[in-house]
Amino acid sequence: MKADTLLAFVGYHASANDRILTTAAGLSDEEFLATGKLDHDGAFQTLRNLMDVDWSWREFCIGHNVGNTCAWDHGFVPTLHAFCLDEDKRLRKYVESLDDAALLEPLATGPDFAVPRWLILAHVVNHGTQHRSEVARYFTLLDAPVLKWPGEPEKFALTG
Repeated sequence: MKADTLLAFVGYHASANDRILTTAAGLSDEEFLATGKLDHDGAFQTLRNLMDVDWSWREFCIGHNVGNTCAWDHGFVPTLHAFCLDEDKRLRKYVESLDDAALLEPLATGPDFAVPRWLILAHVVNHGTQHRSEVARYFTLLDAPVLKWPGEPEKFALTG
């Protein structure tokens, strides 16, 4: 995968994260914290998982193996949306720092297994798409559809 292509996906990921969390802010606490609704129990838990995967895999890619901890275990998450905005900026800055050769560099995810860095980063974006879609469906059932993306496709890829 080329660096500019991955950067476009990361830009979309950030924009979509912001939209889903902006919609979440309009829900009641009862709706947002309801359990038994989604794969990770509810909207809050699912979005928290999405953000944690973003954080933990980015940390892994820069050489900080956080193991099985979550971002929340480190006590630096004031709010989910604020954390997401900050983490999306960190991810974008990280991807901007990579050239095509760095994206191809294999990273060991186990004792006898390594994958190219770009594949881990693509997983982050795809994982986000899966869970945003799941949460968006739940929000639609609550009559709180997720905001549409703004105008032309190039806007989401180049801003954020």
